[in-house]
Amino acid sequence: MTEIPEHLLKRSRERRAAMGGDGDGGASDGGGASQSSETSPAPSAATPAKAAASMPAHPAPESLPATPPPSPMVEAHQRRRKIPFWAMPVLAALPLWAYVYQGTLSPPPAGEGPEVLGEELYASSGCAGCHGAGGGGGVGPAFTGGSIYETFPDFATHFEWVRLGSAGWQAEKGDTYGATNKPVGGGMPGFGEDQLSDADLVYIILHERLLGGENPNEEDMLALEEVALLLSENEGMTLAEAMEEVGVEAPEGGGGGGDAETPGAEGQDGPGTDAGTGASGTGGDQPPAATAEPQDG
Repeated sequence: MTEIPEHLLKRSRERRAAMGGDGDGGASDGGGASQSSETSPAPSAATPAKAAASMPAHPAPESLPATPPPSPMVEAHQRRRKIPFWAMPVLAALPLWAYVYQGTLSPPPAGEGPEVLGEELYASSGCAGCHGAGGGGGVGPAFTGGSIYETFPDFATHFEWVRLGSAGWQAEKGDTYGATNKPVGGGMPGFGEDQLSDADLVYIILHERLLGGENPNEEDMLALEEVALLLSENEGMTLAEAMEEVGVEAPEGGGGGGDAETPGAEGQDGPGTDAGTGASGTGGDQPPAATAEPQDG
């Protein structure tokens, strides 16, 4: 058997020690083991460096492309304040609120003034049933558009027609009535003092003439308002007394196209005898007048 030289064995042990193995030579050769122990620290320190060098390096992360800025429309949408959820029912209720609010802008006149009483009596006495709630006409002629002033330029004649009615007017005045001399058709009922007092009829006439629009005769309208107010403040006062105190004269002939002498003569007989003189004093009801003569317009 061939002997291995000592220097070759020593070199083999050193290589094994450098590679991390302890080899068989360490057990058989004590000197070699001690020498190996002395030389092993140097190779072991170099081992991590070799291992680190053998591993591939990680590539550096690539930089991500920058996000483009949003469009102006998107930016405007993001900046806009959103409508809160509770605002939707509020918006839905706005039309109803507007309707109610509009009604509060023009409240009906409060209290018990002549205009308020006239509107109530106009509805309760049956005038609205013939001439319409707003005076637009129906079975009876309309008051609107100034037509009431064409037929009755003054409130005293208007009062007289309503108090007498078609039959009473025809019997006392003639076959025509009003400034336009309309033929009496017989459809207008009369309102006696047992039905409506002088003050009540004046209130109704005031309301009817207000439905007719602006009175072209301003003095007549002012006189009617003063008479109505005076009657409301003095219970039991007749129309003739109120007109005398205000300084208003009843028109001659009653404006009806009948006997001109009849109104004057009957006017002296006292209240209730002649509506034309104002003695009967029940402020004429325009709706009844129109109702009596639907065909008269």
